[in-house]
Amino acid sequence: MPDRHVNLTGASNFRDLGGYETEDGMKLKQGLIYRSDNLSHLSEEDLKKINQIGIKTVCDFRSDIELDEFPSPFSEKTLPLLKHIPIKTLGTKDLRELSTRDDVTSEEMAKEMQHHYVLYVHQHKKKYRDFINLVAFGEIPLVFHCFAGKDRTGFGALLYLGLLGVKKETIIEDYLLTNKYFKGPIINEDWRDTSSEKLKPLFEARVDYINAAFSEIYLSYNSIEDFVVKELEINNQTVDLLKNRILE
Repeated sequence: MPDRHVNLTGASNFRDLGGYETEDGMKLKQGLIYRSDNLSHLSEEDLKKINQIGIKTVCDFRSDIELDEFPSPFSEKTLPLLKHIPIKTLGTKDLRELSTRDDVTSEEMAKEMQHHYVLYVHQHKKKYRDFINLVAFGEIPLVFHCFAGKDRTGFGALLYLGLLGVKKETIIEDYLLTNKYFKGPIINEDWRDTSSEKLKPLFEARVDYINAAFSEIYLSYNSIEDFVVKELEINNQTVDLLKNRILE
């Protein structure tokens, strides 16, 4: 496996989705599509590194509330260009509320997170359609991200990699890399101190989570491509364009 991690001080889960092989023997080109955690805390050196990589588009899945609280260093007038595709799920405010609840258990949160991935399959279809079209037609290299780079980004990566023909086991391996690279949320020291053992399910990538999404998709469809084409209404021409753009 190629070294895909990009070392930044203000984001710990920034990595290249290139280099993976597809089931029919093709390979994703490196240096085109990246995934990451929140980019609001990038340093000047980080920004220089992102420019050196050549990033032209930043796709931000965070909600309007998250973006207001922790603004992106990018906008519609910058290079890279910001494309905001807000997906409201468990965000910063929700996490802080959960962290202050005495009655919640680690097991309850893990179960809730697993259910969350089932909901991804049925909710936000237009947002993920916009994302797939952005990767197919937008300016690349591109990075897409949310808060931790795990859930909204993880499901986006599942759709993107699966559509290109990357096998399920490889998609899960990529998903689990968050556990290797993500150093935890940068909010403020007061809140970070409350991140106890019971909050681990919120910040860990677990096989049960992503498998819940796979299982829900495979209840009705034989492949990720079939799901994307029929449920997200991505036409076959767009799929072919995306494959020609990314695969070698």
